[in-house]
Amino acid sequence: MTRLLCCFALFCSSLQAQQVYLSIDKNGVPLYSDQPVAGAKKLELKVSQQSQSPPQVTPIQPLAAPTETAIPYQLSIVTPAMDDTVISNQGEVIIQTEVSPALAEQHKLRLVLNNSQQSPLQRQGNFRLLGVERGEHQLQLQALDQNGKLIAESPVTTFYLRKTTIASPK
Repeated sequence: MTRLLCCFALFCSSLQAQQVYLSIDKNGVPLYSDQPVAGAKKLELKVSQQSQSPPQVTPIQPLAAPTETAIPYQLSIVTPAMDDTVISNQGEVIIQTEVSPALAEQHKLRLVLNNSQQSPLQRQGNFRLLGVERGEHQLQLQALDQNGKLIAESPVTTFYLRKTTIASPK
């Protein structure tokens, strides 16, 4: 029915000042025609002058440049260095990082240890991890924008944690 009404509307708009007749077939379906048939009703169509006028052209303002341009951060983990061994019975690891250029106000850093986030988002580049188990570990520093989208990351740094035991005190 909706399709039929749309067709009728298009038909009527193209006719403008022509005459339209409506008849109903034996199945109750309305039929529209520009030719009168027996039992058809003459429809009064009013054509709006407003629809006849050309559309108003409104100039579109160019999009504003993004307020934030991507900053190409260089992130690195300074300590522990690649393949360093950290000795700590408590599993404490102090991480120092470098960020260049300086971190923008709306951006944050996070530390990832073994593919798992280990720190809350923060602006400073120094981290302290506790309870790290002995063995090999991978660290990565990541920078995120205000929406939590990753915008930069450091190369992965591998380090080893060793705990002193009675069998090997050194």
